[in-house]
Formats: sequence, C-alpha cells, structure tokens
Amino acid sequence: MDVQLLQANCDRLLDQYHSNLQNIVSLQTTLLRDILPSIADELQLNPDATEWAKEWLLDTSTMFRMSRRHRFTRSFAMEYIRKTLVWRLAHLWPLAPPILMPMLHCLPGTVRDPLGRPILIIEVVPFNESSDAVKHIIIQAIERLRSRLQRFSESCTKPVLQYIVLLDLKRLSFQKINIELISWTLREVMPRFPGMLAAAFMINCSFAHRGMWSVIKRVLPASALSRVFFPTADELLQYLTPSALPQDYGGTLPLLKDLRDCREMPPTLLQTTASTLVIPNHAGAPQPQPTYPSPPDLPTIVLISPTSYLNPFFGYPVSSARGFVSLPHGRRRKRDLAKTLARLLWLRWRAPIILTLQVILLAILIRLGVRRRLMRFQIMPLSSLVWTRALVDLDILHLALEACRN
Repeated sequence: MDVQLLQANCDRLLDQYHSNLQNIVSLQTTLLRDILPSIADELQLNPDATEWAKEWLLDTSTMFRMSRRHRFTRSFAMEYIRKTLVWRLAHLWPLAPPILMPMLHCLPGTVRDPLGRPILIIEVVPFNESSDAVKHIIIQAIERLRSRLQRFSESCTKPVLQYIVLLDLKRLSFQKINIELISWTLREVMPRFPGMLAAAFMINCSFAHRGMWSVIKRVLPASALSRVFFPTADELLQYLTPSALPQDYGGTLPLLKDLRDCREMPPTLLQTTASTLVIPNHAGAPQPQPTYPSPPDLPTIVLISPTSYLNPFFGYPVSSARGFVSLPHGRRRKRDLAKTLARLLWLRWRAPIILTLQVILLAILIRLGVRRRLMRFQIMPLSSLVWTRALVDLDILHLALEACRN
C-alpha cells in the first residue's frame, strides 16, 4: 500500500482548501444573501426549511468540495450549489425519522487514521430491489455522513474534509449485484455529495473481486485509481494501527456488533437485511406517529427562448422557476449557440434565401425543358423519313396489286 500517495493526496487537498478559503467564504456570503432568499421565495419555504437550508450553506467543507468539483469556477459552482439545494429540499426535507443501516459502521470520533480523517466500515451486501424506500435510505445515510463531517470540522482546528472507508467484500456476490441501484447511486446521489471519500480500502477480497477490479480499473480516471487500495491484513494494521480497528479486523476495539455507533441513532424504525428491507410489524396498540411539516410544492419549470429579452444568457436555452433562471446543462454549450445563430440567420435572411432557391429551381426547370425540346427536334426528322418511306412502299404495293388484276 502506497502510504506516500495517501499523504500526497491529503496535503494537496488541504493546500487547495487554504488557498481557496477566502473565495469559498465570499461564495457563501453571496449564496446566503442572494440565492437562499430567491429559492425560499420560489419554493415558499417556511422558516424551519429556510434555516435548515442555511445550515447546509454554512458548511464550509461542503461548499469547498462542490467548488472543487467545478475547479473553483464561481459561476459554475454557484449554479451547481443552487440546483443541489433544490434537490435536497425535494429529497431530504421535511426531515424523516432516522433509519439504521446495519452494514454501515462509523467508528467513534476519537478513532482516526494517521492523517486525522474519520473511519467508516461498510459491509458490502447485495440488495435485490431498487424501490424508492431503499433509495431514500441511501440518500439519508450519506446525508448523515456529510453532517458528521461538518460537526468534525466545526470542532477541530484542522478541517476534516473526507472519510477513510473500509469496504468489506466478504459477503459480496457478483451474481446478486444490483447494477441498477449502483448506477442510480453513482449518477443521482454521489454528485450531490462530492469529494467525501479520501481512500477506499478493499478488505476480504477474493480472486474474483481482484479479477473484476482488473477490468474496472481500465475505465476509471487516475484520480479515482489513486484512492483505491487492496491492502493485506498486515498492511492495514500497520497503517491504521490496532487501536483504530475493531477485533473483526485484528484490532483492539470491540467487535462491530458490540461497538456503539457514533451516529447514536434512536431505536430502529426500519430493519435492513442483506436481501430486502422489512418494516417490523409491532404488536399492541398503535403508537402515535410524529408529524412533520408538509414538503413544499416545487415550482413549475418554464423554458425560456434563447432569443428572449428575458434571457440573461442570450443565445443559450435556459429554464425559469418563478423568476430564477438557470442553464439546463449547467454550462454554455457551443452547439446551443450554433443552433441559435442558425435560427437568427434564417429569420433575418429568410426572404432572400427563399427567392434565391426559387430562382435556382426555375433555372433548373428551364434547362431541363430546353433539353427536352432539343431532343424532340432531333427525333422529328427521323420519324418523318420513316413515314415517307412507308407511304412509298404502300404505293408500290398498290400498283403491283393493280397489275396482277389486269
């Protein structure tokens, strides 16, 4: 295991954080002053929802990771954060009762790797369904991990930006992998929580897992490959030390089943198994359910013409939700500008273009007509000769018949 690569990645990330911290704080000020009031007005948020959204915008670590995803380009980062905030209000608000995922283990906050990053242990198990309930559990779990990083950063002098993740592949079977759920998580969820993974240690790997990795790594970028490791048991103990690992993996911490989860969740409302999610059927009198504020109605999105005077990105298509406009693809695409220019060219020069095409078509028709007439004049003399010869032959035949009668 390349420990120097881990150190280099961590140092590079911290350097980026400190060098861009002033810009991130300025971005947060703009988001709180301009973007949040606009979204609160669009979605008609109540004070609780607005305060919840403000808490997320005040998470400097999250704003840094999102800006870093767009290479610290302020306009792109601001638009990306705005879209993510609307997504969060649609999927995470109102706050739902916490749900326990038995395969996800957060080690206590005092347990860190040598570079000061908290440690997660995920027992990878297959899911046989991709229902909305499973997807909601995944979103909620990742949000709790983000919130935990925020608390760490606020309580430490050194920013805590990422996790070290131990992926236990012992119970993973390729025959039961839910590709649909994995692709949905990578496509819809992870972009809303970027940059939270510092390194992934694959443990309890079989030859099949390593063979599959040899194929997958060929299509991954170098930035992703630099965060994936396959350490042996000795290398893992040497890097994290026994005091940072449970007894399940050769450490001195209690077993995972006995280790108190640092998330300190209330009693489980939903039990998760390796194959499905089952809601327990409690006997006895029904217990009153907590009430939560109803989710806000999302505004209707209206597309604005690229040539509209209401479009601040003239030449590019934008969408509007109650007055707030945004680029549908998050950036200005050249193909959209080319389409707009072609449309403007047609609107400006439509009459001359149509007239020119009509003249060209008329000239083609006239030329074809002249050719047909010339061909007809060339055929007419030949046909006349044929008819004259035929009449002469008939006269000769008639004279011969008369001679035979006499």
